[in-house]
Amino acid sequence: MRSIINNRSHLASLPYTNCHTRIVDLHDLDIPEHAPDEEYRAIYLKYILHPPHSKTENAALLRDAIESIRQGIAPPVAFPTETVYGLGADATNEPAISGIFAAKGRPSDNPLIVHVASIKHLEQVTGEPLPEIYAPVAERYWPGPLTILLPVPPSGIFAKNVHPFQSTIGFRIPSSKYARFFIAATGRPIAGPSANSSGKPSPTTAQHVLDDLNGKINFILDGGGCDVGVESTVVDGLHDPPLILRPGGVSLEELRGVGREIGNKWTRTAIGYKRHAAGAADSSRQDGSNATATPSTPSSMDESTLGVSASSGDTSVPHFDGIVSYEDDINGAPRAPGMKYRHYAPVGRLVLFSEDAVRNGRVSEKLDELVNNWQSCSNEDGQEKKSREVKGGIISCHWPPFAGQPVKTIPSTSLSANASRDITFGALVPDAISNSIYAPMISIATTVVHDMKVTLFNVHLGPDISTLAHSLFGVLRLFDELDCAFIFAETVRRNAAATNGQQSMTGQQEPNQTHHRDLEDAVIDRIEKAAAERVVD
Repeated sequence: MRSIINNRSHLASLPYTNCHTRIVDLHDLDIPEHAPDEEYRAIYLKYILHPPHSKTENAALLRDAIESIRQGIAPPVAFPTETVYGLGADATNEPAISGIFAAKGRPSDNPLIVHVASIKHLEQVTGEPLPEIYAPVAERYWPGPLTILLPVPPSGIFAKNVHPFQSTIGFRIPSSKYARFFIAATGRPIAGPSANSSGKPSPTTAQHVLDDLNGKINFILDGGGCDVGVESTVVDGLHDPPLILRPGGVSLEELRGVGREIGNKWTRTAIGYKRHAAGAADSSRQDGSNATATPSTPSSMDESTLGVSASSGDTSVPHFDGIVSYEDDINGAPRAPGMKYRHYAPVGRLVLFSEDAVRNGRVSEKLDELVNNWQSCSNEDGQEKKSREVKGGIISCHWPPFAGQPVKTIPSTSLSANASRDITFGALVPDAISNSIYAPMISIATTVVHDMKVTLFNVHLGPDISTLAHSLFGVLRLFDELDCAFIFAETVRRNAAATNGQQSMTGQQEPNQTHHRDLEDAVIDRIEKAAAERVVD
């Protein structure tokens, strides 16, 4: 028996292969925005038992996807949320959870967030009422992009690999009606990290999931594009004061506002993650990659805001109310997803440039260096150069087009979806552009570096931080699809008023300014973890 159990555990840790990955269209179902769990289950049963004549195949696929979760006998199922697509499995089934780690190639000490359909569902699976401290924020922000930490239930119902080496588990109720329908239909708590290969940009469409996990999972539930684009805010309300462990869709000021309204400790919510200053990044990286960098420093040393000093390289640092730990105090495992490992990285080398670096001409220098390296690598292979062309992407927010490089642009009229061939160069416009929602924002140009043609794709997102937050993962995936060897981007510029703590006539900091700062934190956190290199001067 022991041998059987060991073999079962070993097999569960291996990725599935040769799966027939199919997309299940959730738009076929008439799913209300808000409904009790029982109503969602009734809609599911009606659809699979009595589907419209033209929808029998889709209904059968949905049934198989739901049953695969309930029985825990197949790979995880990808499902939509309002933030990103998740890769879901029964959070009480250890072999099923192992399938998530195997499919993603995810580090085994990186904890998973558990998704539930409602507070009632949460209390059923934990066997405990929602702690009183969380009641006001749950009422305000659930369903929504907020994850709370709760103690691991003493019942031991949750698989240990959901909370590796941790005494807490993160829970959230997604606001996506498709996500809550899926969870309610399974009747299970669903562990669901982002549905991508570990380290890659998070997926915001079903196609992104297919690109990453085709052949590794059986089902992708398609609910359309995600609205938010960055993952949930993770908060630890068990700590005093409450800590934000990962920035996301709910801001520091919003949480503090809840505390002010009811007079409790949320008014003292602090930051428990390293804040990156604009134009700087950590000189030492957890993933061991080399970078041109300077140590990061907090943009504000206001101790009412910072739970952890962003300039410290230590995992625990002094705080005004004691010691706050970045990672688990006992074993060093990350306390929340995204706190330790490099994430979101595209295939192409993402290079971030500070404003000083741009002014000092470092963009041109880096372009010259990368093209030269590309040529050298091709020659060292002992083969003829793979290509006389190299492609690169540029994310333009404050920059002029193509980061101000001298280039020859392709007329925009030739880039429309109706014009498949470029009239200037006779080259096909890539389908990735023609079919992309970013097509109206894309410009193409060419230049020559070291006798090699360089094609540059510039995506202009503009200075609005919310646009960058919503589009970042999608743009990085677009550049992968375009086979870009490198990607240039600006370090995120902080809003000066919010960063400097500018106050209104009432003496209070404007809520939209602090909200922007938190959104900036979320985007900076994601883009810094995606970057392979930073050029700062």
